[in-house]
Parts: sequence; C-alpha cells; structure tokens
Amino acid sequence: MPTTDETTPSNSTTTGEGVWRERPNADKIPCPALLSFYNNGLLHPDEHGNVTTAHLDKVLESVGVGTGIRKALVTGADNTDEIPDSFNLFALRNSSLDHSGSTGIRDPEISPAKLDNALLKFSDESGRMYAEHFAAAANQAQLQDPGFKGGVIQTIEFTALLQVFGRVDESNKRYVTIDDVRGLWIDGKYPEKLYKNSIT
Repeated sequence: MPTTDETTPSNSTTTGEGVWRERPNADKIPCPALLSFYNNGLLHPDEHGNVTTAHLDKVLESVGVGTGIRKALVTGADNTDEIPDSFNLFALRNSSLDHSGSTGIRDPEISPAKLDNALLKFSDESGRMYAEHFAAAANQAQLQDPGFKGGVIQTIEFTALLQVFGRVDESNKRYVTIDDVRGLWIDGKYPEKLYKNSIT
C-alpha cells in the first residue's frame, strides 16, 4: 500500500531518511537501489564508504526485502572486499558484484543514452515497465554479454527493484514508469509514489 509520505519508506525512523540530495561520491555507486538508499539517507556509509553488512541487512529488511533474497544480496556485498562483515559502497565497480549481462547504465560512468537503449525502449505504450519488460531488457543484455551467473543476478536485481519501488496497477500487477526508472538509475531518487511490498 502507499506510504504516508510519497517519497519515504513507511517505516523510516532515522533522522534525514527520505530527504533526497545528491550525496558525496554518489556517482561511484553502480547499483540504482543502493544509490537511492544512499541519496535518500537510508544507507549510511562512513567517511571512506564502508558499510557494515548488518546495516545493509537492516536497510533491505526495512524496504520489504525478504530473508532469502536479502541473504544473497548481503553475502554478495560482503564478498566484494577482504574485510569481513562489511563492504565499500564507493568501490563496487570492478568488484565481484560485476557480472555478465549488466545493463552498464552507471558503469563505468552514468549514461542516459545507455538507459534508453538498455531499459526504456522496452516500456509499453503508456510508459510503464512490468516484469516482462524487465525480462526483455535482461534478455538483450545477456545476448550482448552472455553468462549464466550474470543472467541470474540481473534477474534477481530487476525483480527486487520492481518489488521494492514498484507501483500497483488496477490488476494488482507491479510496475514502474519510465520517469521512475530515470530517477532511480540517474539520480538515485525514489519514485514519486513509493510502494512497499515483501519479497519472499
């Protein structure tokens, strides 16, 4: 269901959460979800960019990510450096999280042109993107950069993002608009209306 504040997760409690601003080193973050959590004050790295996996787990739980996917995402982040139980938010490029089949929209630098070609062209006539449109985008990315593991990771990422940030239509199907996608990938902004639903 919609949150009381259209741009803030319903259970935000930390001071400054939900207040968007482009924060230091945001351009170094390749993942649109982590970028959005950071720019909206939900994810709090130290001055060097380090984040504990316990904090990441708490953030993912707060936006509705279920135990199974949350564990996979936290473990993946933890494996990006040699320091246990933490990861560096600003050093994820060229880490173990890089995978085949990535859209590359924010890697190695932010590219609106890549956004159009990799995602937005798959939207429907009303400017909405449902699961099937993200699947088409993932298939294109796989054709351009094959790899089974990358395909699985990309599908999980798209599914999680749609579940966390998606709106709900008249048929109870989840979607995001092309403006939502632009906001998430380019600026790390929550959609105008943020819906929260559990991912199992």
